[in-house]
Amino acid sequence: MKEKNPYLYLPSSQLFPYSTIQKPIEEDNYLLSVATEACALIRAGDNAQALEIYSSAIEQYPQYPFFHACRSLLNQALGDEEGAFYDYQVAKKLDFNYHIFLEWQENKGSMLLAPELEELNRELQQSNPHAQPYINRAMLWVQHFDYELAIADYQSALARDNNAQIRVSMAAIYLRMLRYDSALEQLQLALNSDNQLHNAYLYRAKLYVSIHENEAALKDFESALELTPDSTEVLEERAGYYERIGDWQSAIADYTEVIARNPTDFYCYVMRADALEHTGAWQEAIADYDEAIRLNPHYSDLYQYRGELKEKLGDERGAAMDFEKYEELEDE
Repeated sequence: MKEKNPYLYLPSSQLFPYSTIQKPIEEDNYLLSVATEACALIRAGDNAQALEIYSSAIEQYPQYPFFHACRSLLNQALGDEEGAFYDYQVAKKLDFNYHIFLEWQENKGSMLLAPELEELNRELQQSNPHAQPYINRAMLWVQHFDYELAIADYQSALARDNNAQIRVSMAAIYLRMLRYDSALEQLQLALNSDNQLHNAYLYRAKLYVSIHENEAALKDFESALELTPDSTEVLEERAGYYERIGDWQSAIADYTEVIARNPTDFYCYVMRADALEHTGAWQEAIADYDEAIRLNPHYSDLYQYRGELKEKLGDERGAAMDFEKYEELEDE
């Protein structure tokens, strides 16, 4: 893997506005210096100058979701919801993990003292608790967006049971936090301990896709499929990878295999229809939307997607009927 990969080191730095995670920045790097300067300005109360720095960085480097996420967070704090939402959408499109991260930023710390949590706390107050109660509480923290507390509990579980699957679970949380370097470390340790963990390969493949390490991603997808050849999840993720690099025929092949294994899942047809549309196979895409609508006739967006394709093919009447159905379902 390339050592100087901005898709990796920028989010791993955690130099987001209002971040509570402090990490030492040792290397001399221009993009990291930009992020550091903006954070310092925000701490000093100079939000306008920080906003200018983020906007300039986005103008120069629009391909990096990191700066879009930073500007989204700052605009949200400044009350500019429209600007925040725009950058959120861009960051999400560039790397879906940023959607999860920004959702966490909005919701973290909102957990109430639920009965399940009180019960787990009592269990953990016993002398020499096993790893499982910590794992159970970590999963509960995740449900309520308390990711730092989840990491702490997984670390406590690891201290009691050096289990590779615990490391995979911890890596999944690090992915949500955009701590990509920590996620990679835990996944590597897990695979060093047990190289038969298909989900470790799958998570690492998804991470490699996010940081544009395409050859490494494909290799891990293939390793995951060797271990679980019947996994539709791995096939779906690999199809998404193929879409990202513009290999639409390979994506279509994977979605076709997923549909063969799970023909009642409407969303698989939607994904294949989108890939077919990119190849110009509009009639085949419409056929997939037909099947998706048969399986889920109340999903309004499907009518809009199909209507747009019918419009392209000159079927004005059919398109109008689909758009009308879309509006009808949206109004319900």
